[in-house]
Amino acid sequence: MSNKIALVTGGSRGLGKDMALSLADRGLDVILTYNTYKEGAEQVTSQIKSKGRKAEYLQLDISKINSLNSFVENVLSVLNSN
Repeated sequence: MSNKIALVTGGSRGLGKDMALSLADRGLDVILTYNTYKEGAEQVTSQIKSKGRKAEYLQLDISKINSLNSFVENVLSVLNSN
């Protein structure tokens, strides 16, 4: 049986953070993104892991459309390593 994995954009603070933590509480593993607030992403990831779930964070600037291909590759790499 495979675990469900959520991808939460803006997961380092605010509503994204709340959603990432709520999904972890519901038993999902989480990949979250941040743009500039890496420390927040690290903190949220640690909180999720303390709940016994897997979590990773990736940088994403959605204003740079050319970065989406490399972001998808990074997500696939994370998924394949877990």
